[in-house]
Amino acid sequence: MHRSRTMLDKTRIPHLGRIQRAELIESNTCPKMTMTPDASNEIFFHTPGRHANAYPYKILVAGRTRFSHSDGFVTRRFHHHTLIYTLSGLGLIEVSGNNVTAGPQTITWLDTSMQYAHGCHPEASHWHYLWMSIEGYGLDAVFSFLRVANNPLFAAIGEVSAGSFERAIDNLDRRGQTTDAISSTIVAQLVETLVAERGEHHSSEDRGERVLRVMREVRTEIASNWRIEELAAISSLSASQLHRQFKEKTGTTPMDWIRHERMNLAKRLLTEPGAKIATVALACGYADPYHFSRDFRRIAGQSPSEFRRAQGQ
Repeated sequence: MHRSRTMLDKTRIPHLGRIQRAELIESNTCPKMTMTPDASNEIFFHTPGRHANAYPYKILVAGRTRFSHSDGFVTRRFHHHTLIYTLSGLGLIEVSGNNVTAGPQTITWLDTSMQYAHGCHPEASHWHYLWMSIEGYGLDAVFSFLRVANNPLFAAIGEVSAGSFERAIDNLDRRGQTTDAISSTIVAQLVETLVAERGEHHSSEDRGERVLRVMREVRTEIASNWRIEELAAISSLSASQLHRQFKEKTGTTPMDWIRHERMNLAKRLLTEPGAKIATVALACGYADPYHFSRDFRRIAGQSPSEFRRAQGQ
């Protein structure tokens, strides 16, 4: 990366009149760059010290960002790798012609030498995330090996990932003699986490586990208004990859599987004494009883009332 290059704050550019610029200055100082008084929006730049090349990885800039719809959609291209950890809300990222939905507790890895765009997902109220831009030995090779360009979304592993990002930000904020060493250690740990999450699991068993992860999550909240983007975020796959792998494992699509799961639940609830069709419909994710009855007839071959009578209710 060319450190003398002027950088745009790529995380908060609502429109041209509000573009905020921050320059990465080659000096021995490392000021804290705060975008707004809101602590949820901060950038910390770092100029590596003279011994930084002794370490394999560097964190050049890191920060916290909270996007809303008023902040618009940002299109940028740089020359380093960027890791994004989503804390809450949903982000929409466009890269290499693919749309990726970044949900809570996921890590998105971007090679910003490829043009990308990102912002708050249209169906979310906000997108709150931590991020860092990094460089170092072998990152391009790992990026290629893990096929990140095809699927930049990773499932974060517990609180380890969030803690690593917070530690990286705090490390740049407190800048001292050990900053470069700590930064290199943090990046190495994150790379290890990402490789463990994907690099050792290209088998069909791993694909099956991702599908099972989606099934478990849906079954715990069967009445939720699930979107394919949310399911893809749970599986750490793109929507098209999830659709393909889900069909390989189950013979049907994710949304069709959800409909059948809801009907299986409906059949159990309809056999309970005094159960009302409208109440059963709501418990199965249908606000409209007519829509529920139509889907029930299509899948079960009879109406909810006919099914209940056949069961002696």
